[in-house]
Amino acid sequence: MSFLERLAGIFDNPLIIKDGVSRMRSWRAPVVITAYLGLLGAFGFAVFVVTLLTAQGSRAVSATVGAYVFGALAYFQLALICLFTPALAAGAISGERERQTFDVLLVSRVTAAGIIWGKLVASLAYVLLLILTALPLYAAVFLFGGIDFEQFLLTQLLTVVAALVIGAQSLFFSALFRRTLPSTVMSYAGAFALTVGTALLGLLLTYLAAARRGTFNTAETHLLLFANPIYSMGVVLSSTSQSMHLGRILQVFVISDARPSSAGPQIDPWVATLLASLAWSALCLLGSWFLVRGRRNLQPRRRTRPEPLEAAL
Repeated sequence: MSFLERLAGIFDNPLIIKDGVSRMRSWRAPVVITAYLGLLGAFGFAVFVVTLLTAQGSRAVSATVGAYVFGALAYFQLALICLFTPALAAGAISGERERQTFDVLLVSRVTAAGIIWGKLVASLAYVLLLILTALPLYAAVFLFGGIDFEQFLLTQLLTVVAALVIGAQSLFFSALFRRTLPSTVMSYAGAFALTVGTALLGLLLTYLAAARRGTFNTAETHLLLFANPIYSMGVVLSSTSQSMHLGRILQVFVISDARPSSAGPQIDPWVATLLASLAWSALCLLGSWFLVRGRRNLQPRRRTRPEPLEAAL
């Protein structure tokens, strides 16, 4: 079996096909894509106009305008993805319960891991479609310059990773609650905690660790802020090196005032964000698997019919 056949087998899931076809056939799909592109394009154009008006007396070059517009688009796209992803994944399993079709999935041949994987891929595929449709807007910004290809790839990677971790967490809440409403509320609260909450708490702990050392060197950030997608995207856009040794990251994490350690490799913020997001996503998916698997074990098994007496003889 070739690599392409194995890769196709991973996505050969009936739930991916069912949810993908049903979502794209509805009128909501083109409306959401149009609204997403409209908001992103209008915001980018507004930032472009404001940047030109404020830079008339400073003779700003086109590279500076391009960098400002690209950064604004990257942050705004991250915010939109954080808003859209919980709405797409929060009702993945709880919606099946409300439609009374979840028991049908449990007695089917699809395993608990297949149910979780199919629902996750079906939800994130639509988010990836939104990200791909916005690429022409970024292509227009590239005409101004000021942004290299590495920055573009890292910002898109951070956006996809944020969608993955929020989608996995929303899927866990969808498996935990029986109704879509509490699942959606907790999904949005979890998305806020993963992005804004960790940024504020990490910033507070960073200043607390700096005050304890007495140096007020806030360049050594706490792990909650170091692995935050908002902070990581800011570091990528500013093209500054904020890498730290792994030993120093652990020291700042426990707010230690010991001598700075240089043990371990140097880690960039976007790498820490990627690793932390993948680890949290794996824990959320594992919890969702346990919830669905426990529900599946409660299903009554079919009893085998006894063979007729004539067949036994």
